[in-house]
Amino acid sequence: MTDSFPAKRVRDLPLLVPPAIPDVGPGPDPSVVRMNLNESPLQPSPKALAAAAEAIQFSNRYPDHGCTGLMAKLAALNNFPAENIIFGNGSSELLVTLAMASLNEGDEAIFPEPTFPTGLKTSRIAGATLVKIPVAETGENDIAAMLAAVTEKTGLFYVCTPNNPTGNLASEEALRRASQEVPERCLLMIDEAYYEFGAHEGGPDVLEILKDRKGPWAVTRSLSKAYCLAGMRVGYALVSGKEVRDPLNTLRGNFNISRVAMAAAEAAVDDQAHMRKVLDQTILERNRLTKLLAVKGFSALPSFANFIVVRSSGPLAPVQKKLAQHGILTQYMPWPDENGSLRITVGSSEETDKLCSVIG
Repeated sequence: MTDSFPAKRVRDLPLLVPPAIPDVGPGPDPSVVRMNLNESPLQPSPKALAAAAEAIQFSNRYPDHGCTGLMAKLAALNNFPAENIIFGNGSSELLVTLAMASLNEGDEAIFPEPTFPTGLKTSRIAGATLVKIPVAETGENDIAAMLAAVTEKTGLFYVCTPNNPTGNLASEEALRRASQEVPERCLLMIDEAYYEFGAHEGGPDVLEILKDRKGPWAVTRSLSKAYCLAGMRVGYALVSGKEVRDPLNTLRGNFNISRVAMAAAEAAVDDQAHMRKVLDQTILERNRLTKLLAVKGFSALPSFANFIVVRSSGPLAPVQKKLAQHGILTQYMPWPDENGSLRITVGSSEETDKLCSVIG
């Protein structure tokens, strides 16, 4: 006789509820400054908007499950075999299927701490034991310490670079160590949701590093950040080959990328000039935000993403509450000590000014 509904593996999961920020009509509430979700304040490429508008006329028809056109464009952009690119409804969906494909109940999954909560959740769904290794003081994954935690039970080794929520990149040396030393039986999963920001600022080439790895690997990326398509939910994984590709395709739901999202994504990928403009403007505003907050006594960790993490000499939970009372949402983290820290998304220049006028 089975246990009552729901299944035990679901009952045992902690309830991680995404932020509830109701929209007003078709768009976000204009009275709320959303500097907590790592969205872009900039619009997608005009070409992506036009392509989405055209595609919606054909919403009575299912989309191309193979994402053939988008696959070809990403293969050319990354100089990567098209058949080894898998698509998800955001890269978060791919984190779930990768965990399900690589972990048996009772296996261990190694993660940095703190990191993207969905990554942790996916391994819990698979019934694995989480092994969490603190990130370095400067916010990057401590890959040496993570490697020291590998055991015969390790089925998944998760690296996030740039790391969300701390923002720093893993070094080329550390990534090479992971590529070479994570056991061949274990999936090496590298979350590069903020890949374009890291690459734009001289970060290591993860795909080049992984060419020499003998075991299975997957690199997950997203069109939510640099391509400004968070609302479209398009993610993709670049994988080592058939041994990863086939299980992911087995687990993938039918038509998980909508026709409209696919059309927008293809046009956005084509418009690399717009994407680079987004990167330049975001980095410029990130640097301005960092400098303005430094004047007010807040220090920021190194960031290669569209957000910063700031600390101060006092507790930051009250600062988050004060900002929220003025309609400015930020993300409080109880890390690395009792004062905590704030993760602040890079917004528009007007949003930066409003935050800095309220924060202190």
